[in-house]
Amino acid sequence: MPLSEAEIDVYHEDGLVIPDYRVSDDMLARMRGAYDRLLADNPDITSDIMLGPHLERSGAQGVQGSREWLEFATEPDILGMVSQVAGEDLVLWGTTIFGKPAGCGKATPWHQDGDYYPIEPLETCTVWMALDDATPENGCMRYLPGSHKERRLFPHHWEEDDGLSINQVIDEEFVDESQARDIVLKAGQISIHDVYLAHASRPNRSDNRRAGFVLRIMPATSYYNHGRGQEIGTQHAHQDYGNRALYLIRGEDRSGGRNDFTTGH
Repeated sequence: MPLSEAEIDVYHEDGLVIPDYRVSDDMLARMRGAYDRLLADNPDITSDIMLGPHLERSGAQGVQGSREWLEFATEPDILGMVSQVAGEDLVLWGTTIFGKPAGCGKATPWHQDGDYYPIEPLETCTVWMALDDATPENGCMRYLPGSHKERRLFPHHWEEDDGLSINQVIDEEFVDESQARDIVLKAGQISIHDVYLAHASRPNRSDNRRAGFVLRIMPATSYYNHGRGQEIGTQHAHQDYGNRALYLIRGEDRSGGRNDFTTGH
């Protein structure tokens, strides 16, 4: 189901779009079953954030994943929509599951994803696939519409706080909470957002889990710099940016041969 012209305009204007689309009931059931198995296979890893479930070779966080998540990440309808805003040539360079369990799910502070991505030039988009209904009560994602337009990264600082899912936080003077919008999704819906978009989420104090499967997809015209990823890894060790496996999932590699499709596989 391609994005309409109106939806493409919303993506470019706001930095995020919720397409008129929902994965099939069968696919949603398979994803939920796969998530149950992932949790069972990784009892010692917090479900708030699980990196690389699509990798059978575990990364620095140690998640024992499964190739079935790679199949979910390459759903043709979703890649078709991403290609409308990121180009026909696409590289998958990461996946994450944000589990946000009922009653104790962590908050995510205001941040921009690209503050610590080794992608040159910095162009990528994120697809959020809702495994559960995402509501204000269970800590749905929030965003600042239009915060991507300047194509720049705002100043961030580090906050040590066990109640946060990540520790890189936009400096307060660059966040206007009065402009924030909630991203309310039904299970099976998706959202697509730009790498420069400022976003966050509140903790989950409700009785309902809020799990989402996230895809990190960059245009194949950009270069994923594993060397710089190693340097970034000194502060974000569990993210394993220096060893991320790249997958050419649509079209051709347009980086002039610089992208490395062997590391991490």
